[in-house]
This record gives sequence, structure tokens and C-alpha cells, in this order.
Amino acid sequence: MLGKVLFWVLLGLLIFIFWQKKRVAQVKREESERKVPESKKMVQCPVCGVHFVEVDGVWVNGTMYCSHECAEKAKGSTE
Repeated sequence: MLGKVLFWVLLGLLIFIFWQKKRVAQVKREESERKVPESKKMVQCPVCGVHFVEVDGVWVNGTMYCSHECAEKAKGSTE
């Protein structure tokens, strides 16, 4: 009788431990997925050669530059 009770208690404990580990692993996975930043397209400036994130660029006459200074340099070199 005592052996059966002990068996069921141990079985329940093992199931609980397995369930907890699985739940903790899932929470860690979800946290790591949230922390990964979105990748952004990198572009090279035609004037200075610096690579920068596309959303930070400056568009002038259909060309993207890293800054207003490089856009002005390009404008000055074509005149």
C-alpha cells in the first residue's frame, strides 16, 4: 500500500518537474525572440563610402547619402 502511494507521489513529482522545465524553456525562448532587433538594410554612401541604415539616409535627386554634408559635396562636384 505504501509502495503504491510513494509511486504515485514520485510520478506526480516527475511530471510536475518536467512541466516546469518545459514552461521555463518556453518563457526564455519567447523573451529571446522579443529581444532580437529587426534587421535593417544597410546602404553605402556614394561620396564617403560609409555604410549606414537606409532609414537614416538623406535622399537628394534620387540618390541616398549618409548626411546632408555628403549630399552637398556631391552637388558641388557635379557643378
